[in-house]
Amino acid sequence: MPASMLDNPTITSLLGLLVERPLHLYAVSQELPRRLDASGLSVGRGSVRNLLVRLGDIGWVELGGPDSIDDVATYRITEEGLAELRNRVRSQVQDTSPDHDHFVQAVAYIGLFDTQEACLLLRRRRERLTTRLTDVTREHARALDSGQPWTHLAEVDYALSQTAAAIAWLDRTIDRLQR
Repeated sequence: MPASMLDNPTITSLLGLLVERPLHLYAVSQELPRRLDASGLSVGRGSVRNLLVRLGDIGWVELGGPDSIDDVATYRITEEGLAELRNRVRSQVQDTSPDHDHFVQAVAYIGLFDTQEACLLLRRRRERLTTRLTDVTREHARALDSGQPWTHLAEVDYALSQTAAAIAWLDRTIDRLQR
């Protein structure tokens, strides 16, 4: 668990889930782990409840009355929660730090923004990845030129391929959004 509960990367997916529709605790506890699995994160039911309570305390979610389907109180995102979700998505989409890469989690909510802002955020990520690709490619070539065996640099070669693939995906996605 992060030092501060509010630094928990799970919050992005939790708020995003509540943007889609209000949900009761059991539904959140069932759906949230499926969403987080794609990002390599996990969460238990007790953690979900604790997060919902904390987010309620700070005004990002609220507990509403029973819904008409199963007569259970539901959680819904507030305007403050939606603003926070947008801030988190903006930050996480642009962050290319390998130690804090929550891009897959954040890009799921790129639809919160109009086309212009979504493309801007994706272009910023692309620029940062392109700079990294250029710099690491240069270092990789120097190491090979200095006699380092390729087998000692295989993980760098793999990372370069992954970064190039991410840039290509961003190009296709930006193009698709602009159509």
